[in-house]
Amino acid sequence: MDTGSIGSATARCLTPARKRGFLLAELIVSMALLGLIIAGLAVSMNGFEMVNNYEWARQRCTAAAEAQLDSLIATGAAITPQELQRLWPGVELLVTVDFPPAGATKAAGAEDRGRDPNAAADGGAAWSGLKLIQVTATARPGPRQVTVRLARYVEQAPSPVAQRRAETPDAGSAKGGQS
Repeated sequence: MDTGSIGSATARCLTPARKRGFLLAELIVSMALLGLIIAGLAVSMNGFEMVNNYEWARQRCTAAAEAQLDSLIATGAAITPQELQRLWPGVELLVTVDFPPAGATKAAGAEDRGRDPNAAADGGAAWSGLKLIQVTATARPGPRQVTVRLARYVEQAPSPVAQRRAETPDAGSAKGGQS
């Protein structure tokens, strides 16, 4: 038996040809990749935040415009600017009231297109006697502006609250009539 060959094989197993573990270069590359992943996540989170801010501003504008329309129709009075800013901060409202023309206007070129020439071009006859209330709500959650426009045709009659007030006798005049 050759003992020299066994000793050299044992010595070879005990001294590895290459050291195992992380090298400095591997550590730097892994840290760079981790940094890129974190930077990508930060950019995408910023994008999600911007989209969320725009959506929230759009919802606030819609809610404020609907509330203003409902208030104008139900009570005949607009919501005060202080109350609007308290409920929907950062939202600005513009209210316009238009009265469509009382008579229908002829549609230009209606004869050429096979339509009734006496029909209104804009539906004026169908909407006569109604007033058009338009509410435009705007907000600026970032560099772009969010605008929501709502409109409703309503009768020109007094509001239901005003009618109830007119129908209900005043408490002071009722006492005065009994004396």
